[in-house]
Amino acid sequence: MDIRIKILFIVAVGLYLSSCKKNDDRPQARLTTNLNVVNVSNNTINFYQNGTRLNNTGSYIPGGTLGYIPVLAGTQNLQIKVAGNSDPLFSLPLALDTGKLYSLYIGPTAGDTFSTTDVFESPGPDSIMVRFVNASPDAGLLGVSFHSSDANSTVITPSEFKDVEYKKTTNFIATQSGELILNVYKSSAPADPKIDTLTFNSGGIYTIYSYGTLGSGGIANLNTRLVNNQ
Repeated sequence: MDIRIKILFIVAVGLYLSSCKKNDDRPQARLTTNLNVVNVSNNTINFYQNGTRLNNTGSYIPGGTLGYIPVLAGTQNLQIKVAGNSDPLFSLPLALDTGKLYSLYIGPTAGDTFSTTDVFESPGPDSIMVRFVNASPDAGLLGVSFHSSDANSTVITPSEFKDVEYKKTTNFIATQSGELILNVYKSSAPADPKIDTLTFNSGGIYTIYSYGTLGSGGIANLNTRLVNNQ
């Protein structure tokens, strides 16, 4: 065989094998992170990332959450659909880093939807860590005070929980566990609260969130729920 023909043959075989190797490459692992979706709208909704529904164990009822779920990291396209409806209610991009925890509060519109990065600290003995989120679009500034169900207990009004703006999340504070009576109020009318009773287990890390459109009904239309983050 002519030496030039031999060289050309070897090069052609090498290129062919290289092409086959590229075609057989395994897909790269896709980076993920964890997201806690909280429905603070009045609709029952489903949550999609890049067109794939992620809440496979049920829909998000108003005020509901299904805990942290794995989602793709990076900037992804999210879609919210009302349960039973194939058309998106709205879509929005969301950038998420890998290896972190996030909470996403789904409001009635994309503009009412916001997220937090969740960084936790362990509570001390017989105590909890708790934060507050104002997710009501028309309530204005909100405040929270609380006391135990003991009739002689002292009302606690943490400075972190005063004058919380819409779409804002406070830092976590440490407080007692057990059954707590919460007074959630408009900062302009602290003497007229919406009262809720919630139970906090010792050692837990919690988020209190208030949501709903007050309208003409005022503070009575405010809903307050609890997420056990950890």
